[in-house]
Amino acid sequence: MHIGFAAMNNIRLTRPEVLGRALEERGFESVWFGEHAHIPVSRKTPHPAGGVMPEAYKHMADPLISLAMVAAATTKLRLGTAVALLLERELFTTAKEIATLDQLCGGRLLLGVGVGWNEEELADVNGSVSRIPWKRRYSGLRDCVMALRALWTQEEAEYHGEYYHFDKAWSYPKPLQQPHPPVYLGVKGGVGTRHAAQWGDGWFPIDAGGQDFAPQVEQFRKLVSEAGRDPAKVPIMVSARGEINLDRLLRYRDLGIERVLISTARLEIDTFEKALPLLDRYGELIAKVSG
Repeated sequence: MHIGFAAMNNIRLTRPEVLGRALEERGFESVWFGEHAHIPVSRKTPHPAGGVMPEAYKHMADPLISLAMVAAATTKLRLGTAVALLLERELFTTAKEIATLDQLCGGRLLLGVGVGWNEEELADVNGSVSRIPWKRRYSGLRDCVMALRALWTQEEAEYHGEYYHFDKAWSYPKPLQQPHPPVYLGVKGGVGTRHAAQWGDGWFPIDAGGQDFAPQVEQFRKLVSEAGRDPAKVPIMVSARGEINLDRLLRYRDLGIERVLISTARLEIDTFEKALPLLDRYGELIAKVSG
């Protein structure tokens, strides 16, 4: 099992390459940055964790540019998005950016993708990029990923889906990883989980640690089998929230979880200096659960 680290990517407080070097030195397998291109001031959608939306959401930098900085400063650390909001991005530019980064980082890129939690945020780009209703966002995400896969794998790429359409086109470079970097669906609800089971390269739920995670794993693998796929070939990666200790990590390992991301999203950590003791503490656990 691998241990990764997910950060809010506020470059005013911590430069990504500094964080990346610190993680690699401590044995972390990967670093993950999320994405919000903007947050509508007048939004009505509540924050999914409840209460006031954390201030850090307003200051998230672009994940792909930040990951490129990490790539240049490290040699082994894998680079991930947790998660990229593909429906808010222009398709062809995104395909090229991801493929370029995968080439330049030596095939270290991993893609966590999702639909986001903010209805007003998607509405801001509706009509200019996605044109996908909020209630159809999971189907829209599937269509987007399928279109990206066409651009990444076909020499003369062509796609005609529900929301994305283009005739034969050249799109280079192709990703270094073949056929493309793995796409993990950052979803947890019933609809999203079914989508992950049907067409995702992996499932990427959040686990707050308040209940046994085993039934969710069992249910997901059942859905994968029902979709005619081999559960052993659809890995599970968990974003673990709350208290992280050795026992919890070992339970994930016993469930066959491929990767656990330790997140600072709910912690009061606003500087790199405050994060270092946390990195040291978790770094000591890595050797006990990795492999």
